[in-house]
Amino acid sequence: MNIDNLLSRLEKVKPTGKDEYKACCPHHADKSPSLSIKELPDGRILINCFAGCTPLEILNSVGLSFSDLFPEPLGEFKSEKRTFSTTHSLKIIGFETTVILACASILREGKELTEANYLRLVDSISRIQSILRICGL
Repeated sequence: MNIDNLLSRLEKVKPTGKDEYKACCPHHADKSPSLSIKELPDGRILINCFAGCTPLEILNSVGLSFSDLFPEPLGEFKSEKRTFSTTHSLKIIGFETTVILACASILREGKELTEANYLRLVDSISRIQSILRICGL
């Protein structure tokens, strides 16, 4: 597949370098681009959602499959679930606690959370709980 086929299915696509782009992730309610897309010299396409959506979720959202990310057909693909590294997990928890603190500050001032802020707070808690489950805690 040509990278333009993928990019045409995404919103707010912006180039970030040679054969590199960012866009809004089609799998979650993304208001600012969190999806990174890169085409390698051999034609393979790499995608990564910094909000945590899996490549399969992203591809399903735009009607594509893993084989569409490669210039030649793949053999049979078996999905493999990997655990997060400790460093990666701690970075995510650190960021999500900042989101929670921001929401707590709004509430402390006697203000109500907007629907978007409330949903982001719930998402932060869900992400932290997911990491704890992955870590067996």
